Amino acid sequence: MTHTDNRLMLRPLNAAELALALEDYAELELALGLRVTPAATLLDDEEMRYAMRVRYAKVLQDEQNYPWLTQWAVIHREEQQIIGFLILKGLPNEQGEVIVGYVIDERYRGQGYASEALKQITAWIFSHPGTRWVIADTEKDNFASHRVLQHLDAEPYRETEDLFWWRIARPDKS
Repeated sequence: MTHTDNRLMLRPLNAAELALALEDYAELELALGLRVTPAATLLDDEEMRYAMRVRYAKVLQDEQNYPWLTQWAVIHREEQQIIGFLILKGLPNEQGEVIVGYVIDERYRGQGYASEALKQITAWIFSHPGTRWVIADTEKDNFASHRVLQHLDAEPYRETEDLFWWRIARPDKS
């Protein structure tokens, strides 16, 4: 279940692959048939490792629906390496909402990869009946992330002390 666009491939990680990512990132890259990178800076961040452990636990609880519960590897096609992750936080809820998160390795930021990856995952999400909204939150001072979401016609619809909440509407097919 790999989704491919011009520059990127998206691949949902199953339970075994999530475990590999946490234990030995180079082994994950080998298992996915990718080039082993010298340093996996994406997993240097404890917040990211925590998110991956949470996704791993969710996938183990419902392996049949793992694409909706996991981290998706964002793979640079030409370089054959993981440059980021998309995170799906569950099946569509009663309102048809699916919450996503994303991170791109800092060496690849500002080049449109986050927008491209989010556009791909949003198309995949909306290909499933019952989905009406893709939801994302950003820290108020993360202007780069605001621009990513604006490129996808997301609109801010809620605000907390620290976050803006954005939503992307299902395209009208009429």
